[in-house]
Amino acid sequence: AELLGHIQVFLAEKRFEGCGDLELTDDIRVTIAAQACLLLLHRKTDYFPRLLTILIYPSQYVAEEKRQIHEHVWEEGKTVRLGETGRQLGAVVFAWDAVKSGATDSADGKNVVIHEFAHQLDFENYATDGAPSLATREQQLSWREVMKAEFASLRIAGETGIPTLLDTYGATDPAEFFAVATEAFFMRPCALRARHPKLYAELRNYFQQDPVAYSAERIRQS
Repeated sequence: AELLGHIQVFLAEKRFEGCGDLELTDDIRVTIAAQACLLLLHRKTDYFPRLLTILIYPSQYVAEEKRQIHEHVWEEGKTVRLGETGRQLGAVVFAWDAVKSGATDSADGKNVVIHEFAHQLDFENYATDGAPSLATREQQLSWREVMKAEFASLRIAGETGIPTLLDTYGATDPAEFFAVATEAFFMRPCALRARHPKLYAELRNYFQQDPVAYSAERIRQS
């Protein structure tokens, strides 16, 4: 009942737009809203207040990207994407086939909706630093300590090729680490708790829920 209530408010507040000839349907709206609102359960929070519009393409799309190749040298180019958050535009963008995949298959721990809405939570305090709004100084210090250590470990794993539960894209920066960790928390909670117990505990305290309690996941050795 709580999730349904969140979904109804979310659908009323946010504007959905189809792109690339995508015809919007209630299924598309509800599928995105339901996954986004998982992040709001059991917490006193607004409904992603900085977000106004959700843009959906049928499949992967091409976006302009500026990349730093040297200290003071940048280049512009095109990149293929499945989703992104445009902070200044108050928008998120999704590829519908990636949204469907995340909603139906949790095996790889990836969910583009959860990933992008984790960024929205991170942006609520106007700092894209991988640290969302936390209630107390004690929570902030604990979060910082655990996330710093886990981020460093993921960077080492990415550089050395060590197998890891977390997507090494999370080693890009702390903001991406929070988004990737949030994906794993909701999609592969049993494995995350087993392999990264401190990280799981921080996310459980922040989100005020324990996905292990209702997950159908079976921990694999991969």
